[in-house]
Amino acid sequence: MDSDAAAAAAAEAALISALKEALSCLVLGTIFATCVYGVSILQVYIYFRKCREDATHFAMRSFVAILFILDTISLALTVQVLYEYTVTDFGQPMLLLNVPRSLVFFQVISVLIACLVQLFFAHRIWALSKHNYLLVGSIFVLALCSFGPGLALSIRLWDHANITYFAMLSTRILGGIASGLSVLCDIIIVLALCYYLHSKRTGFKRTDTMIDHLIVYAINRGILTAICQTGHMVSIAAYPSHSYFFVFGLLESKLYINTLLATLNAQKAMRREGTNIVELGTQILDRISGNTPVTSRTGNHLRSSDGRHDDTSESFVFDLSHDKARTHSDMGHKV
Repeated sequence: MDSDAAAAAAAEAALISALKEALSCLVLGTIFATCVYGVSILQVYIYFRKCREDATHFAMRSFVAILFILDTISLALTVQVLYEYTVTDFGQPMLLLNVPRSLVFFQVISVLIACLVQLFFAHRIWALSKHNYLLVGSIFVLALCSFGPGLALSIRLWDHANITYFAMLSTRILGGIASGLSVLCDIIIVLALCYYLHSKRTGFKRTDTMIDHLIVYAINRGILTAICQTGHMVSIAAYPSHSYFFVFGLLESKLYINTLLATLNAQKAMRREGTNIVELGTQILDRISGNTPVTSRTGNHLRSSDGRHDDTSESFVFDLSHDKARTHSDMGHKV
């Protein structure tokens, strides 16, 4: 009898320890996700405030609005999960083993947001690469193949509404495949953006500097989302009996939306600095090429004695919306 009582006490202690770990990871993930969501609110405000100056791009504004609504719903579901664990089921350890339905809906929205953002960048690369079917098709397939296992995981989680399901081999396989394919998709997106942006360099310092800024934003975006997805994959595959995946899972969708908004706002800021570099894709950098007609005017320091251009003055204009690049000065004449 004493041994049975000791075993029962040990099992209860292990259960309480596991629940404490799960709740701590859930709380930390919620805090981090809420902080990133706060940054996203600022990014959305900046984006739509700037969009009032431009009546076009209705589809882009609608896309951003839909993503933000989905992100808001996902945060509300996260808070609902935390409330159910810490308030509704407080003092009832066995009920804490049940997976809240709101967590299942959160999983669906999270993988949907990641897929939509990846498809958005695939669309931009389609324009930048001048319709590279193989590259864009690979990104498209990887994004959908990542969404598929994530959705399947949500369905199975709905059928097996118990937290022990996270430790099952099938869960680890589905979660690992979804995160792994998403990481690979993000890496390809970053490499493709860097390659095609770099290929659009013109030799003009100011334009090349702005292209370099776009490359930096693309790299930073890919690194953040890839690290988060990698952490999610490793925590699911290597630590199935722990709840570390909560931290990464609650943060993923927030990072995807935040990095997308940061990239869009950065491009609009560059546009206001004196260029027509706008939304990455359909109207811009695909126009920049070696055979772009250039009309130059000579003046103070716009053309050096060895024939090289110097566009360091504020008067350099790269007009992509009219398919031409122009340099001019306040005082000068045609060559």
